[in-house]
Amino acid sequence: MEEEIEITFEDWEKFYESQGSKFFQLESEILGEHGGNQKKLLYEVLTSTTQLIQVIGVVAGFGFTGLGYVKNLPLFIFGEALLFCAIFIGLLWTQKIYRSNLKSTDKEVERVKSIFKTRYETFKKIYDKAVSYIQQGENIKIPRSLMSELIEKNNDLMEQFKIKEIKKEEWDPLSILMILFVAGGFSLLISFVNFCILN
Repeated sequence: MEEEIEITFEDWEKFYESQGSKFFQLESEILGEHGGNQKKLLYEVLTSTTQLIQVIGVVAGFGFTGLGYVKNLPLFIFGEALLFCAIFIGLLWTQKIYRSNLKSTDKEVERVKSIFKTRYETFKKIYDKAVSYIQQGENIKIPRSLMSELIEKNNDLMEQFKIKEIKKEEWDPLSILMILFVAGGFSLLISFVNFCILN
């Protein structure tokens, strides 16, 4: 017969608190912290990108308000095209950031849940045994092998959190947006100046 550890109901309550409730809370806190960090990062990136796109849109709009004063139409069209291209790339980038963040958040939630899952399976075996003894009004007897397995899972839990997936390099068009913005704005600006070198 397998060696068992006998514990009283009062000891079981302490055990459940330390090995059950605290780990449920730990998982919840980890997921909450991750979600909060992701939300903050996403908000900051999207806000700055949106503001840049709005500034580019304002500059492009100002160009059209002075259309009657344009001296060099090809340069004006070129500048507006660059600005619209920057707006398009910025919107594309914003969507890409949002979608990749959503996917990475889902992946991290799944990773955290899978790390805790094997531990919970072992804990559930102990819990089910304890409940059956409590229902019978007897002291709780847990196989030593299950307790050892739970301790091993607890140790593995911390090791698995150290292992992080290496993120691939994301496409970052910020420099492209800035170059298009500066070039487009400059082209618009000089399209209002009459460059008549031959006169």
